[in-house]
Order: sequence, then structure tokens, then C-alpha cells
Amino acid sequence: MSYSKVIHFEDKYHYPFTLTQKDFLIITSQEKMDEVFGLIHQNSKGNRYSPVPAVVKDETYVLVKPKLKNSNDVLIEEISLNKNILYLKIKEFYNPDFEKSARKPPNILLKLTGNIRFKKVITQY
Repeated sequence: MSYSKVIHFEDKYHYPFTLTQKDFLIITSQEKMDEVFGLIHQNSKGNRYSPVPAVVKDETYVLVKPKLKNSNDVLIEEISLNKNILYLKIKEFYNPDFEKSARKPPNILLKLTGNIRFKKVITQY
């Protein structure tokens, strides 16, 4: 029987545009965070920009793009780690901030507690 470790996390923000071509992006340096937020600010409408989070040693930021089935956004209920694989337990919902017909997967910025390293992300409905 394999052991799965539950990871404490904070769902920071859902972006309705593409920030990475991959399914996920681990942000391990302030330079990478600044680069990602440069794209966010470029694609954001309005006068105010969201603040750029500081990358510190006991936290891991990750940008994930879960596949959509029947909605325009997802809610992350739980995150666990097992053998270099990060499992996201998700539930679909309609986000009123996104176009209802949007079929593009949201780019979700997550802050994980701890220095988490993994090679793959699997979403579970």
C-alpha cells in the first residue's frame, strides 16, 4: 500500500488566460515569479495590478492547468503527494468571472506549504 501525504495549500487566483504551455509550472525563484506576473499584468484589464507574491524557502508556488469537463472552472478540494506525483482532487463549478462558454482550462496559482518537489500532476474528479 502506498502512502499519500496531504499537502496544505492556498488557492491564490484563477486566470482565464494561458501563462504556461505545460500542464503545470513550479515556481522556485523570485525571477520566475516576476516573469509569470509580467504575463499576468500584460493580460489583465483595469488600472490595478495584483501584487507579486514573494518566493520564500518553506513554500512552493505552482501554476496548474486542470482539464475541464463540463464547466468553465474548478475548485481544488485537496492536494496530496505520492512518489513524485502531485494529486489534485477537484470539483467543477461555473465561475461568473469567466465567460460561461469558455472551454480553456484556467491557470490556477497555488501556494503549497513546504518545499514540495514533484515530476507530474494528476487531476482527479
